[in-house]
Formats: sequence, C-alpha cells, structure tokens
Amino acid sequence: MTTNGEPAAAATATATATATATAEPTTPAEPATATAEPTAPPASPAPYKPVPVAFFAFEGLIGASYDVVKSYAYGWVVLAVAAVVNIALARTVLRGRLKTARAMLKARRTRKLAAGLIALRVGVHLAFGAVGVHATSPAAHIAFAAGMCAATVCLLAFDQKVMLRALTAEAQRTAPGPLATAS
Repeated sequence: MTTNGEPAAAATATATATATATAEPTTPAEPATATAEPTAPPASPAPYKPVPVAFFAFEGLIGASYDVVKSYAYGWVVLAVAAVVNIALARTVLRGRLKTARAMLKARRTRKLAAGLIALRVGVHLAFGAVGVHATSPAAHIAFAAGMCAATVCLLAFDQKVMLRALTAEAQRTAPGPLATAS
C-alpha cells in the first residue's frame, strides 16, 4: 500500500499513464478532416510523354535502309547495329514513352505516312528511271537515304505533335470537372 491508500500496482499504472501522456511529441497534429476524407490522386498533365525527335532517326534509317544497303557492301551491318541500339534504348531509356510510340503506330495517320513514304520512294525511283537518271553510285544512294531519313523524321515529329495535341484535348474533354467530384 501507498501513503494515500492506493495499492502499489495502481499507483504504478497511474504514473506510467501520466508519463506516456506527457512524453508524446509536441508536433502539431494533423486536422481530423485530412485523414477522414480520401484525397484524390494528383492529375497527370498528359497521359502520353513525347518521344524525343532524335529517336525518330532510327525509324528514318529503317526508311532509308534500301539505299544504305545499296551504298556499301556491309550496309546491312549498319542496319543491324542500329536495330540493336534502337531496341536497347526503347527497353531502357525510353521505356516510359513506349505508350506514346505504340499509340502512334496504331494511329491511322501514321500508317498513311508510312504508305506515303513508300509511295514517295517508288515514285522518285520511277521518275528518275523515266528521265534516264539512276542512283547507281554510293554517293547517290547516301544522298537519297539522307533525304528519306530527313523526310521520315520530320513527318513523324509532326505526327507526334498532332497526336499529342489531340490526346490532350480528348483527356481534357473527358476529365471530370471540380463539381463532378464533390458528391
């Protein structure tokens, strides 16, 4: 027993409870409303990240592959190395942007661009053949490859810009307004 008539165990429990109550940190507590209401996740600015325009050079090289192979005996080695580098970059550095690349490849506009580039290549070769000028030297093939690569990069960069603008507008149109979330 203690001097005030309480059992010793009760006095110890009271002293422990008082010590823990006073030993709590003095940091300000968060308001109860912050934990009671679920917070909405922050909205991402755009669902698609743009692919760097320099990455389209690999696609341009694929578009120019015929002339690269025709220009040098070992031109296929350049294409094989470029393909390996393209795959390595796509799987590592640009992994988060594959969604954009896939969306572009599925788009009707991109398929039209690819068909247009093939038609351009065939048309230019037919036009050169009609006037009697053929690209037979390595320099002519490299010049034609550079032109096709530049056209491919420019058209894909433009296609990406148009696609991202359309997807951003669609996301804004379908996003719920601030009044729709309050219920």
